Amino acid sequence: MLSKKDAVGSLEVANAMGVSCATASETLKKLYEKGMLRREPWRGVSLSERGIMEVNRILRNHRVFETYAYEVLSISLEDACECANRVELYLSEKIVDSMCRLLGHPKECPHKNSIPEGSSCCMEK
Repeated sequence: MLSKKDAVGSLEVANAMGVSCATASETLKKLYEKGMLRREPWRGVSLSERGIMEVNRILRNHRVFETYAYEVLSISLEDACECANRVELYLSEKIVDSMCRLLGHPKECPHKNSIPEGSSCCMEK
């Protein structure tokens, strides 16, 4: 699960993502306007509570879907991960919760990364 981290500047983001500093700055501005980031003067930006929740939702979607595709559909781990990358932004909470329940509320994906708990389904254990 993702939690608060130190602030980063647009140059650090640009280097990590392999884009120009201008592109990184523009993207960070858009994320800030959506409430996903906090600005820290002279330090850069960090994820807001809303940003942390959104990142954890996407991580959960990816890891639950990947686990489902790998364990239930018997898709190779590489293919399951690639497919999860394509759908992670679009899965509804209802579908992910259903897959999670079917899998027995796994704590880790096949890559051994932790799966963030769902807001409702993982409380039903």
